[in-house]
Amino acid sequence: MSSRWYAGARVETLRYGHTLTVTAVAEDDVVELRDASGAVELRLRVTEDGVVLQLEAARISLRAQQSIDLTAEGDVRIQGARVFIN
Repeated sequence: MSSRWYAGARVETLRYGHTLTVTAVAEDDVVELRDASGAVELRLRVTEDGVVLQLEAARISLRAQQSIDLTAEGDVRIQGARVFIN
């Protein structure tokens, strides 16, 4: 793993060409994991209102021993070609 500074951001080069970048964007702090082509796979934005998490991947898997809870003050949307519920 190698570390460098680029345009005000700290960039760590990871295996398989991935990079981890930590930077300040406007009023927020942002951590991004990018694939070898530069596409964002994970973005963690620390805002005044709280943390915002964005995931983009070929597949996302969630597994828990006890439970997985989804709670929103607003809408919850699930969109897919097919949606399976147990």
